[in-house]
Amino acid sequence: MQPLPTAEIRERFLSFFEKQGHARYPSDSLIPSDDPTLLFTGAGMNQFKDMFLGRGKLPHKRITTSQKCLRVPDLEHVGLTPRHHTFFEMLGNFSFGEYFKKECIRWEWDFFSKELGIPEKNLVVTVYEDDEEAYAIWRDDIGVPEERIYRFGEKENFWPASAPSKGPNGPCGPCSEIYYDNAPDQPYPSNEGLEDLPGDRFTEIGNCVFTQFERKDGGQLDPLPQKNIDVGLGLERVSAVLAQVPNNFETDLFQPYLAHLSEKSGKQYGKDATDDVRMRRISDHIRAVVFCIADGALPSNEGRGYVVRKILRRAARDGFDLGLEPGFLAGMVDVVGEVMGDAYPEVREHAAQCRSLIKSEEEGFATVYRQGMQRLDRFVADLPQERSSANRTGEFAFELHDTFGFPVDITRVVLADHGVTLDEAEFEAAMNAQRERARAASATSDAVFAENAAMAMRDRGLATTTFVGYDALEASATVLAILGEGDALLEEASAGTECKVVVDTSPFYAQGGGQVGDCGTIQGDGVVVDVSSNASLDGYYLHTAKVREGTLKRGASVRMQVDASARRSTERNHTATHLLHAALKNVVGEHVSQAGSEVSPERLRFDYTHGERLSDEELSRIEDQVNGVVMDAEPVVAKIRGLDEAREAGFVAMFGEKYGDEVRTLSVGEYSKELCGGTHVANSGNIGSFRIVSDSAISAGTRRIEAITGASVVDAARGERHQLDSIAKLLKVQHGDDVSARVAQLVDDMKKLRKDLQKATAADVGKALDDLVAAAEDRDGWRSVVFQCPGLQMKEAQDLLNRAKKKLESFAGVVFVPGDGEVLVTAGVTKDLTDRIQAGAIVKECAGILGGGGGGKPEMAQGKGKDAGRLAEAVERATAMLAG
Repeated sequence: MQPLPTAEIRERFLSFFEKQGHARYPSDSLIPSDDPTLLFTGAGMNQFKDMFLGRGKLPHKRITTSQKCLRVPDLEHVGLTPRHHTFFEMLGNFSFGEYFKKECIRWEWDFFSKELGIPEKNLVVTVYEDDEEAYAIWRDDIGVPEERIYRFGEKENFWPASAPSKGPNGPCGPCSEIYYDNAPDQPYPSNEGLEDLPGDRFTEIGNCVFTQFERKDGGQLDPLPQKNIDVGLGLERVSAVLAQVPNNFETDLFQPYLAHLSEKSGKQYGKDATDDVRMRRISDHIRAVVFCIADGALPSNEGRGYVVRKILRRAARDGFDLGLEPGFLAGMVDVVGEVMGDAYPEVREHAAQCRSLIKSEEEGFATVYRQGMQRLDRFVADLPQERSSANRTGEFAFELHDTFGFPVDITRVVLADHGVTLDEAEFEAAMNAQRERARAASATSDAVFAENAAMAMRDRGLATTTFVGYDALEASATVLAILGEGDALLEEASAGTECKVVVDTSPFYAQGGGQVGDCGTIQGDGVVVDVSSNASLDGYYLHTAKVREGTLKRGASVRMQVDASARRSTERNHTATHLLHAALKNVVGEHVSQAGSEVSPERLRFDYTHGERLSDEELSRIEDQVNGVVMDAEPVVAKIRGLDEAREAGFVAMFGEKYGDEVRTLSVGEYSKELCGGTHVANSGNIGSFRIVSDSAISAGTRRIEAITGASVVDAARGERHQLDSIAKLLKVQHGDDVSARVAQLVDDMKKLRKDLQKATAADVGKALDDLVAAAEDRDGWRSVVFQCPGLQMKEAQDLLNRAKKKLESFAGVVFVPGDGEVLVTAGVTKDLTDRIQAGAIVKECAGILGGGGGGKPEMAQGKGKDAGRLAEAVERATAMLAG
């Protein structure tokens, strides 16, 4: 057995199965195609679920892939163990009703033993305990000795795990796993009482799933009419086995990352166990983050974006502990490209965008990390002297760990330094709940074969919808299906019924690529239906509609008519979006890439990757460039091309989009070239005009521009002119320049008045201080007061209490400021008294009595309430709290 480069292992696998009649398919995106039930693609079979159900339309029944996958349930183990990863590659071969166990087992065995040269004595296999067929094939056809064939139960050797007894219902079957034995000369463990093979000796390198049953209620397993094969091999594990290294991170897939980290940190890998874990974790996580971003899963606070941010922050935290500065992860993007770019070109194509987003995330996390330390310090400071389980230290440690990526070991040490013990059980309970949420989000078994409306229509033999909307806004059609509540198939829908209408031919654009679905009408014999939107589901166009007149019946002949005005407005905004994207790259930099969009008749919204606010000058240059192309009246040309041809011609692919062999390209002169399936104007001059309305941040490293085109620009300008005329009349001036001068004069006048007011108020505060001190009560070495002082601002009330604290040295006071319909509440406590009196607690309770809220630190807090009628009650409560 000879070591092989990992890239060669991947190619050998795909080529081997091509020779067995398999078609080579590209990896699916990490964002599952047409499957909202999954956060990430976690297995090679995900993209072929319709084929497994016999409903798919792919021309091949045998397929092989190398699938990029992401799983996070075992996130805590990454770097600590030899084989756990977040991002990994799964080599797969699939059969949809073609071959079954005999061929599958023979080919997997030949690939490992002949193609890769793994000695047969090092290969051990497992089968499901009741699968006599697979057992016989391994023993009789392949010649594996019985002592190297293990039988295990449904938990270990059935897919989904434990499906016969626990479900879910749906396609399932036994599986057979192939293991590499690291000690073939040692006695084999007895199968009796063994639930799985010991991981320290045996490494799983392949899993063959034989999907042959449909589970029904009660655990009944009925044979499927179409038996399928789903094989998955972990590329990283196979590479480690061939390299004869005990750890996946010691293969050529990870060595470049470890070498880079050693160089940048000045710490040699292999010298310190703790640093080694950090380097391995970073090496894993940077791959996951770059591939996620390249596929369009951008860091955010929800959904898959939350997972990406969490992984990134864990890696950043490890880097900080290695002494690396923010930005070190962005510096590793090119390493990912060097190692993985030949197999997955997207990580090179989107390298600039990845660097920009990751750098912004790192810098933001550096601040968050410091805030985590501050939160920990405050948590400790706020703990009561009586330590108890009610302190919720476990929940707090989990919050810091999960939200801020803050190391629990640091939390544990800091708490211990203050005499507080971390509630380990509470922390572990929260962690386990999070792991279960992660497993549920990444599980493939429960939802992958879920029924939907498209499957129901396909089962009825209904053809998919033909789209004719590029060339026409009207078309004759036949109603194929009417979907009612819960997507139930209806025979008819009467006036007032809300439904989804499916037809054989439609000019209505289905929502996609950021463009909203078309609206319009469906008309037939005595029936009028209003369409508010349109979406596509597995090739069926679902027109969201409400019957206005008559009764719509399945099978009826109808006339489909798109709202022409709305479509034309949408087209102007969509083409303008392409021009905006090009202008951003020209003005801001090539790192800018689309991170999302929404194009409607009213406006366009464009999300883009950039870490800083654009200057007014940059926004003006962008507007000028777009309007320049509009005035040049450039032709807009759509054309179907091969994907490779399009890329070579300079057409830009979008984040997270998966493309087939042929793509639709859209060019606006030579200024903009993108892949796009949307509808557009015929000439850039049709846009009329373009104007940016706003530019704002929506998350770290991602910003959003909103803009308008055509008549909307004219309407906005007219509205602003009317508003300016109204302001001019109020100011009693004539022209725009006069308005600016007059406003500037008013601002100066206000500044002077504010200064005069501050001087007058200062004198009032001085008098109020004398009154407050005089009213303060002696309390065994310190003084307290509850004081009402109408007319003060919040800042002045705080200033009053700060002066009192300095003057009286040991003091606690509450100031109420009654005003028009509200009461301001401020509390101040000198530091020596905060162990018994908390300013924040007083304000929170008193403001609550007044129908409001507030809070702050133990020494100073503020709030307000709207119920001035309960002021006396709040004063009484404040007095009681000061008295203890």
